[in-house]
Amino acid sequence: MSDDLNIDMITLIRLTGIRESEIDSARRQKGESWEIIQKAISEHNRFIRMGEKHTRQKAVQDPVYGAVLLEPWELDIISTWEMLRLRYVRQLGPAHLVYPGATHTRFEHCIGTNFLAQKSIRVVNYCDDLDTACFVPFSRLLDEYHQKLFRAAALLHDVGHPPTSHTIEYALNSWVGLDHLDLGEYLILNSSLTDVLTQNDIEPNDVVSIFRRRTNNPIMGLLSDFLDHPLDIDKTDYLIRDAHFSGVQLGIFPAERVMLTNRVVRTRNGKYIRAFMLKAIHSLEALILSRNWMFSDLYLHHAVKLAEAMISKAAYFRMREDDFSKNECIALFTRMTDGDLFRWLEESEIDFVREYAARIRYRKLFKVVLSRPLTSFENTAQKLFHDMLHDIKKLVDAENEISDEEGSVVIDVVSPPLGEKTLGKIPLLVGGEKGFDIVSLDETKEGRPLMHILKQQASTIPSVRVYADSKIAEKVRKRFDNTFPVTDAPTHREDEYDLTEY
Repeated sequence: MSDDLNIDMITLIRLTGIRESEIDSARRQKGESWEIIQKAISEHNRFIRMGEKHTRQKAVQDPVYGAVLLEPWELDIISTWEMLRLRYVRQLGPAHLVYPGATHTRFEHCIGTNFLAQKSIRVVNYCDDLDTACFVPFSRLLDEYHQKLFRAAALLHDVGHPPTSHTIEYALNSWVGLDHLDLGEYLILNSSLTDVLTQNDIEPNDVVSIFRRRTNNPIMGLLSDFLDHPLDIDKTDYLIRDAHFSGVQLGIFPAERVMLTNRVVRTRNGKYIRAFMLKAIHSLEALILSRNWMFSDLYLHHAVKLAEAMISKAAYFRMREDDFSKNECIALFTRMTDGDLFRWLEESEIDFVREYAARIRYRKLFKVVLSRPLTSFENTAQKLFHDMLHDIKKLVDAENEISDEEGSVVIDVVSPPLGEKTLGKIPLLVGGEKGFDIVSLDETKEGRPLMHILKQQASTIPSVRVYADSKIAEKVRKRFDNTFPVTDAPTHREDEYDLTEY
């Protein structure tokens, strides 16, 4: 995080929800406005003081795993205001508009990830010397502090998610260059979380170092792998949880088998890595394919992607309308819940921002005008579409070029990280009782069919979708064709889609 942040100001905005300029003015005048601010802070502190430190272990009942046992210090963490906000932040943003059961939250996911961290400590085996292949419990490698650190990082890895989770990160990053990791780092280092961690002998900077990968310590680097890896415990939990609540059963895979065949090994250069037994190949295939099927059926569903694009675009224009500073973005988006975000959008003076919020509320979304493979466009157009993934100005300019009215068209470039490059480098342990060699998945004959599937998905899934009201669909389609001509590759027309409500 940059050094130009005003931590005191951010704290005041987070506690009150009042804009930076208003707080500055009230502070200077020391009148009624300042008294209102002080009263709001006092009221917040009164509620915070109502809680007491936990003194015994408790079980939290999770709908996926059953009873999750949490130590007193973990209960103190999830009782902070910063963590409690995640109870009102949906894990999948607006996906519930398509899958009504997908109303689970980031709070549940954080507890689930903590459960998998605990289980990893218990069931993953560790090998110090590949030549002798003598496996011992992972808990022998991690001392008491590293075990606490692992569990704390698992609980807190998503604490910085803004309302609607990943949905508005594109807008937030475009406006002020922040993402949920930036917000999470700020909270861990500058909020009540800082005090709770410190009181329980956990260094807040160590927690940040794990999910930021800012460490040269080999053990902490290993813990980063458990939380940030093509097959990490974060992804394991959200695949299982998202499948459970959405009803998309394609996300089900033998997670227990994957975890039991996971190994921690020390390589010959002294580095600790996660690797998988070769006998786990079919379970790994199930996990990887489940992940990519969930992309195609849930995460990339055309109505889900449209709702996300509308919310993100509305949030960006609302931030621009209010001219949010970085201080305000950090403060307000670590304060807001999903409900707060939509109320904020509804207060906009920009017509289409208010309309987008109303369309989400009433579920009156635009329709798919066209959807075309990214490879069907000329090279210059492909480059422009790729740029739109990181440059909202280019995206909005393209939308305005094919529409008569601002906000009447939404373009969505679909190019997800399917892992065709990273997943192939997952290390496998090949050998027997007298030793093991480490071989990447894409170097084994057993892994080649899977690599072929991933490469095929990477070449076929990336696409461009255009959404608009059905009344102007034909006009928008013609303008799009003139602006972004395609090669001779086959295209998909709007009438190939079911334009009914669901």
